[in-house]
Amino acid sequence: MSPTFLYRLLSSVLLSAFFMVPASAQSKPKVDPVLEQQVLEVLRKNPEVIYQVLKKFGEEQRAEQERKAKAEQLAVIQKLFKDPKTLIASSPTIGSASNKILLVEFSDFQCPYCSKSNEILKQFMAKHKDKVTLVFKNFPLTQAHPEALPAARAAWAAQQQGKFWEYRDELFANQAKLSNNFYLDTAKKFNLNLAKFQSDYGIADTAILNDFKLGRTVDVQGAPALILNGMPVENPGSIAELEQLLAKAEKK
Repeated sequence: MSPTFLYRLLSSVLLSAFFMVPASAQSKPKVDPVLEQQVLEVLRKNPEVIYQVLKKFGEEQRAEQERKAKAEQLAVIQKLFKDPKTLIASSPTIGSASNKILLVEFSDFQCPYCSKSNEILKQFMAKHKDKVTLVFKNFPLTQAHPEALPAARAAWAAQQQGKFWEYRDELFANQAKLSNNFYLDTAKKFNLNLAKFQSDYGIADTAILNDFKLGRTVDVQGAPALILNGMPVENPGSIAELEQLLAKAEKK
């Protein structure tokens, strides 16, 4: 017997007849005696086949569970995007509020990949801010990046004085320098009111935690993470990739 035939035979008999019986069933399902003997003979001569069948069955079950989970998560994301004002809330944005394309970014100021993504997004938004609204959400990965949360606090404090985007660029461009002294020096560089900056720095955690919770709600696992009009985006390697996705979004 060929491996393909064995797999099909065992799948049809073992999985359908024996493993797929409803829990409420009171009796065993009827199985053709001749086919049952064939299966037993196959198992006697090829005991390894049962392992292969069950392994394949497990893989198929996991794949189906993942597919369902992704479909459910996508439904949650798309529901959130139907209410842009609530989704944006008080987060910093670039682009007109009337834009139909919404790009939400979850980012970590100490993450090197986020720094690279920032450069791509800056160039992308310089070309498309008349079509796209970029929304920044904090997603500090504190276990891996000890300065991620302090940097997010500093950026939030700068936002309260209308200097978020400039401050953000400084953080990403100077990841090796992130520290309390750097945050204050950068605040001075942008002529921020230092007393207010320090006060706001101290109360930033609630807003940052809300961003982080939102990220978990939409299944963000790491940073950077982008969602374009309700569709998760793979970390883009170029402006061209984002523009391709933008073109698709505009057609919907």
